[in-house]
Amino acid sequence: YFFRYLWLLMAGLMILFIISQAIFTKRTLTYYPDFYQPLSQDIVGWYPAQRISYDSDPSKDLIRLLAEPVYLKVYSPVDFKILEVEGEINTNGLEASLGLRQGDGSWQFLPIAVGSFSVDFDLTNAQIKRNQLEIILSIPQMSSTSSIDLMNNWEITLKR
Repeated sequence: YFFRYLWLLMAGLMILFIISQAIFTKRTLTYYPDFYQPLSQDIVGWYPAQRISYDSDPSKDLIRLLAEPVYLKVYSPVDFKILEVEGEINTNGLEASLGLRQGDGSWQFLPIAVGSFSVDFDLTNAQIKRNQLEIILSIPQMSSTSSIDLMNNWEITLKR
């Protein structure tokens, strides 16, 4: 009987260990997306890919926006209250805004400043499909001759 209970105990501990590794318990989750890889485990975007051009000079580390809008999906393993997006953008004087898709299908837009910016979205009414939040980058005044650069140094933080 001793070995039988020992094996049951070891199996139970193994199951508890696996479950504890699958549960996210931290207060914040920060992503450092690499926009040169439009598809990763936790980030999808920017898409559609036809609206993005990757600069040929790797030292610049930027992405050129050819058309707008472009979208980004962020994976959220559990419920969070705030989505914070930080980064750099060069819009050459055009007004830009980031939006978060809401539960009714609309967008909550917040203006972003040229250069370094930081915006916070309240996730209370956000639409979450398959544990993903959808973000839109919109520059309505953009024309075919506009030059918009997104630096590849964005941070996306989810907070409880």
